[in-house]
Amino acid sequence: MNSRVKLLPVDRQEQPETPSPLVMRVTLSLLLSLVLFSISWHLAPAMALTETGFSPTLVANQQLEAHQTLLDRAKTLFEIQEFDDALSLLADLIDHGPPPSLLQEAYFLQAAILRTMNKEQSAASIMEQLLDEFPASPLAHETRLLLGQVYFSLGQLDHAQAVLEQVFDFSADPTIRQEALSQIRDVYIAQGNHVTAIQSALNEITLVDYPQRDELKTIIQDLILQAMDQSSLKNLIEAYPSRYPGDLATIRLIELHTAHGDEVLAERDIRAFLKHFPDHPYAQTALALLQSFMHKIKINTHVIAAFLPFSGPLKTFGADSLNGIRLALEDGKAKLEATTVGLVVKDTAAVDSTTLQYEIAQGIKDFTPIAAIGPLLSREIQSIAHVADDYEIPILTPSATLLDVRRFGSYWFSTALTASLQVRQLVDYAMTQLGHTRFAMISPQTAYGREMSQLFTQAVEYFGGELIAVESYDEQATDIAQQIVRLKDRDLTKYGTITEEKITKKKTRIIYTPGIDSIFVPGKPVNLALISSQLAFYDINVPLLGANSWHNPKIFRWARHGIDHGTFTDGFFLGSPDPSVQDFIQRYRARFGADPSLFSVQAYDAAWLILDAIHKGAQSGADVREQFIRRHDLPILNSFASFGSTGILNRKIYILQVNKGHFVQIN
Repeated sequence: MNSRVKLLPVDRQEQPETPSPLVMRVTLSLLLSLVLFSISWHLAPAMALTETGFSPTLVANQQLEAHQTLLDRAKTLFEIQEFDDALSLLADLIDHGPPPSLLQEAYFLQAAILRTMNKEQSAASIMEQLLDEFPASPLAHETRLLLGQVYFSLGQLDHAQAVLEQVFDFSADPTIRQEALSQIRDVYIAQGNHVTAIQSALNEITLVDYPQRDELKTIIQDLILQAMDQSSLKNLIEAYPSRYPGDLATIRLIELHTAHGDEVLAERDIRAFLKHFPDHPYAQTALALLQSFMHKIKINTHVIAAFLPFSGPLKTFGADSLNGIRLALEDGKAKLEATTVGLVVKDTAAVDSTTLQYEIAQGIKDFTPIAAIGPLLSREIQSIAHVADDYEIPILTPSATLLDVRRFGSYWFSTALTASLQVRQLVDYAMTQLGHTRFAMISPQTAYGREMSQLFTQAVEYFGGELIAVESYDEQATDIAQQIVRLKDRDLTKYGTITEEKITKKKTRIIYTPGIDSIFVPGKPVNLALISSQLAFYDINVPLLGANSWHNPKIFRWARHGIDHGTFTDGFFLGSPDPSVQDFIQRYRARFGADPSLFSVQAYDAAWLILDAIHKGAQSGADVREQFIRRHDLPILNSFASFGSTGILNRKIYILQVNKGHFVQIN
C-alpha cells in the first residue's frame, strides 16, 4: 500500500526526512501539469488593452496563473528537499491572498513540509487553521489524516483518535478510510488498548486485498503473542468466543497458564477451546494436554470440583471465587499438608439447565470428587438439586442467597452471606451493644425490600424489641415525605414527644423528641441519600441501620445528611483490623494482583472447610457431610462456625459504621 503513512515517533534531532508517500501522492495529484516559468513575483504583469480598454478577466487570469506558478515552484522545491525556500515562497503566496482553492493547497503543502522537517507543532497549527477556515475543503480528509499522524507524534493520542475517526466515518474513499483505520490501530496500541486495536485491524481487513490481509493477520498475531496480558486476552476471547481471533487468544492463554504452572486454569481454558473450536488444527494438541491434566488430577487421593461461570456477565464473580479456592488449596498444602488434593473446574456459563445437569453429573462420574463448590446462582442449584444426594457428594454454594438450601437435599450447604444472617446479627448487635429496643423501618417496594422487611420484623420480635412503624417506598420516587410524616405521627402516639421552647416573648419553637431508637433502611445508596435527608428535615434525628448494600463509597457523595453513625452489616471488610483477615488480604494480593471480594472469601471458606474435613480423616463425601453436620468448630477465615438446620453457615458478620466519611468495623 504505497500511500500508507506509518505512525512512528519522531526524533526532533534527526535530519529532515524524505517526503512521505502520502504527502507525495496528495501534492502530486493536485498538479494538472508542472510548468516551469522564470517569473519574479515583484514583476507585475502588463495590463492588456482591448478595443474598449482594460480586460479585468484577463488580468485576473494572469494573477491566477502567477499564483499557480508559485505554488508549483514550491512543490518542486519540496520534491528536491529545498524546504526553507519552499516555505518562504509559500509564505509570500499566502500573504498576497490567492483564491481559496490555491490557499487550501498552500496551507496543506506548508504543513506537509513542516511535518517533514520534524516541526510537528507548527504543522498541526497550520492544519487546524486550514480545517477551521475551510471545513468543507476537498483536502479535509487528507488534512485530518496527516493531522492525526502529527498528533500521534506529539503524544496527543486522544486528539489523534478523534480526527482519524472523523476521516473513517465521513470519507467515501476506501484507500483513505483504510489508512485512517491503520493509524487508529496504531493509536490504540500506543494507548495499550490491544483488544480495540485488534478490532480495528479486523475492520481494516475488509477494506484491503488478500496480500494485505495476511499482513494484518500477522499484526494481530504479534499483538496476541507479544503484547497482551492475561486480562486483555480474556477480554478478546469474550468478544470473539467462537471465531477468529478468539482461537489464537485462547491458545495463548493456555500457553501462559501452562508456563506459570496454573494447570487448573489451563485445563479450564482447554475445555472451552475444544467446545468452541472442535475442528481447529490446535484441537489435537489441546486434547493431548487435557488428557495429561486430567491424569494428574485423577492420581490425587482426593479431588474437589468447582462449578463456576468464567464467561458472560458473571465471569468476574466466577474468577474471584476460583481465586479464593486456589488460595485455599495452596494454604492447605502449606498448613494442613494437603498435598494430594486436586481441583477440577467446570464452566457453568452459557449452558441451559439440562446441559448443566448432564455435564456436572458426567464430571462427578469422571473424577469422583469428595466435595464440590458452586454454583453461584439459586436457579442453577434448582436445576442440579438432586445431583448432590444422588452421588452422595456435599455441594457448597459460595454465593447463592437462598435461606434454605437443605430443602434440595441433605448434601447441600452454603457459605454465602444471606439476608437472614445479616438482619439477625444486626438486630442482636443493635439491642445488646447499642441499647436500642424501639425500631422503625423504611424499605423499598421490591422483592429484596419485602424480604428484608419480613426478616427484620421477625428478628425484632425474636430478640424482644418493638417495631413501632413500618413504611415502604417506590425506588423511583423522589419524595417520601408522606411516609416519613406517617412514621413520625405513629411515633408520637407511642413514645415520641413534642415540647415548646420559648425563643422570645412572642415566639416559641416546637421540639420533637423521637421515641424511636433507630430506623432500618435497607436499599441502594441513592435511596438512602433521599431518605436520610428527608428524615433530617422532619427532625427525626436517630441512627440508621442497614445491610451490605450500604457498603459502597458512593454513599458519601450521595448521602450528606443523617448517615453518620449509621450501622450496617457485610460479610467481608478490607479495612478489618483482624490480623488473620489482613494476612489473607496480603496473600491474595500477592498471588492474584487484586483485592479479594466477598465472593473470594466465601469460596475460600468453602474450600478450607473441605480441606479441614479431609485433614480430620474424611475419606468420602458422606464423611465430609457428617463433619459438616456434627461439628461446631468449623474453621473459616476470621472465626469458627457451624452449619444450621437449613444448611447455611452461621458465619461471623462484620458490623460496620459510618464515621466522618469512612467505614469503620465496630465488632
